[in-house]
Formats: sequence, C-alpha cells, structure tokens
Amino acid sequence: MTAMRGDIRRFSVSDRVEHWVQMIVFVVLAVTGLIQRYDGAWPSERLIDALGGIEMVRDIHRVVATILMVAVVYHLGSAFYRRFVLDRPRSMLPGAVDARALVASIKYTFGRADEPPSQGRFTWEEKVEYWSFVWGTVIMVTTGFLLWNPIATTAILPGQLVPTAKVVHGGEAALAVLAIIVWHSYHVHIRHFNKSMVTGNLSRHEMAEYHPLELASIDAGEHPLPTAEERRRRLMRFGPAYGVLSVVLLAGVYLFVTFEETSIETIEPQEQVEAFAPVETLPPGMGTTAAPTPPTTAAAPTTTATTPATTTTDGTTATTVAAAGDTWDGVVAAFFDPRCTACHGSAVQTSGLDLSSYDTALAGGGRGAGVVPGDAAASTIVQIMEAGDHPALLSAEEVVLLKEWIDAGAAEG
Repeated sequence: MTAMRGDIRRFSVSDRVEHWVQMIVFVVLAVTGLIQRYDGAWPSERLIDALGGIEMVRDIHRVVATILMVAVVYHLGSAFYRRFVLDRPRSMLPGAVDARALVASIKYTFGRADEPPSQGRFTWEEKVEYWSFVWGTVIMVTTGFLLWNPIATTAILPGQLVPTAKVVHGGEAALAVLAIIVWHSYHVHIRHFNKSMVTGNLSRHEMAEYHPLELASIDAGEHPLPTAEERRRRLMRFGPAYGVLSVVLLAGVYLFVTFEETSIETIEPQEQVEAFAPVETLPPGMGTTAAPTPPTTAAAPTTTATTPATTTTDGTTATTVAAAGDTWDGVVAAFFDPRCTACHGSAVQTSGLDLSSYDTALAGGGRGAGVVPGDAAASTIVQIMEAGDHPALLSAEEVVLLKEWIDAGAAEG
C-alpha cells in the first residue's frame, strides 16, 4: 500500500488505464452525441463537416458506445476481483456514514463546523459521482438500444417510446457533461489538484487531509492482503465464474449491436412495365380523325394514361397515347413510411429531415433540400440512398423509381 517517498498507493495500473479509457470514451460520445442533438447550431455543423458528415458521426458514436459497453464488462470483473480475490472492503458502497459526512460538509461550508468530516478511501462526493456515472450508463444504454433498434422497438412497444428515448438520451447526455464540468472539475482539479489517476499515489499529507480514516487504517495494518496461496485458491474459483459472466455480457453487447437489420425491404418491388403508344397519323386527304388507340395499362396501380390530340403538318388530326408518371401520393410516399419515418417523421426529425409529407420531404434537413424537382442528382435523399451507408436503405428498384419521379418534376399527386 505504501509507494516511494512515503506516498500511499491509491490506484493500480489497471485502475488508471480503465479511468483514462472511460474518460476518452465519454468525451467522444459527448461530442458526437451533442452535435447530433443540436445539429442546427453552427458549431455542430462545423464539427459534422470536419468529421466527414452526419453518417460518419453516427458510425463513430456507435463504435465508441460499443467500446463503453465492453469497458463496463471489464469494470465489473475488476470490481469483483478486488472484492472476492483481494478481499478489499466494499468502500464504494454508500451508507449512513456518508449521510453523516454530507451533513458535516454542509455545516463546514456554512461555517457551522470547525473542520470538514473525516472520510475513508472514497468520500461522499466521490461516491455521488461514481453512482451517477453508473446510473447514467444504464439510462444511456437502455435508451440507446431503443434508438439503435427502432423497428424492433416499435414492433413490441408503443411507438412513442422512440421519440421519448431520444429526449431522455439527449437530456442525460447534457446532464452528464454538466456534471463533469461542474462537479468533477471542482473536486478533482480546482479544490485540490488530484494527480492519483496519473501517478497512482497520494502523499501522506494529502491522505491525512482528504482520506484520514483510510490512512489510519493503513497505518494500523487493517485489511491485509490474503497470502499468495489464498489469492491463488480464490482466483481458481473467480476465473471460471467471471469467464462465464463475461461471455454472457459480451454476447449481450453483440446482440445490442447486431439485433436489427435496418436496411430491409418493406415494399415489394413494382413490376416495371413501359406504358406508351405510338403516334398514329391519318393519311393525307382523309380529313377525319383516326379511331383512338386504347390506352395501354401498366401493372403499377398508380400509372394512368391520357390521350391528347395532335395535329399533323397537313392539318389532319392524330391521336397520341402517353403515360402519366408516378406521384408522391401514389407511390413515392410509401417508400419512406414506415421504414424511414420512425427517425425522420413528424414526431422525430433526425438531422432536421421529415419524410412524412411531400412539402417537408422537398424542404429536406441539415444537409440540404431533400428533393430538387427535375434534378435527382442534387437531391440529398438520392445522394444518401446511393451512398449505401445509411441504416435504412431503399431497394435498387425503388431508387430508380425515386430518381425517375424527381427528374420528371416530382409531382405530388
């Protein structure tokens, strides 16, 4: 327990590596999550562009979230190892002593006590932060699963849970960032610059000031480590038990990540039938109108035909049969509902995009106009579908119909 120059060993190399991994993961998740939550703000737009676009931001967020879940599995093993193999006291569990220390701290802050309370290995402030992190992780993982798997969620639970999960997920993220900035920064960097997560040690002077009960316990020789033989015997039991637990938890992480295939076919591809009839022109001098050619009927239920009259150069009349194109109301809207509207609908507009109506689909979102009538290549919806990396994608046939509809003028109905 005692390090060089009279310092007290507080944290092992494993503890410190775990702390810094969690810190890096937290920062990346906070940045990539908040710029999605507030994607309309100019700092968010700049960061999204710098990171390679909104899809890349989402990929980074999800990869780092997976690392967080794996780190939690490791942390459980580390905590159980200290308790069941090294026989360390359960010093992080809150109790009545922490409630008394809280009251004593309030009295000291307002001048009602002469000195702060004496505390052990972890102060009540540190326990509040630790258990807040645990509570926040549970909330973020739960709501993250609902957002990561919206189709599976709405197949079992009410659809309102998806937008609710989005609000809770974003709110908890903002709360966690504020807690780190205010609570953690004050207690670790401002009130007292604690270097123990860098060096692993605290001086005896720091221990006497902030953890006097632990220092007294160390000096008294309380809670000695088990003998090497005893640790080996305990490890023989701990290893298989934690091995099974970690396999189960890591399998849960894998299911979390791969549970839902969002790029699915929800609409059967339509049979492509070319609907047209050639112009029939009467011979010169006839002076009468040819019998109209019956319109050709397409297999797609939304395709209709019209028969406008055409006048030839010699003054006679011919009949043309032409097919009207697909429309938003007839065909295109069904491509997006419900496949895309769970995240881009009237209730939730991820990236500011709403595909639940014709007007909002044309308006688009943070990446530009969703539909540019007459120009499919400039329409962001087409660009996203052709990129192929979006969680929900149209089929190749649907993309063709979508582009043809846009190039034909993007008729509403």
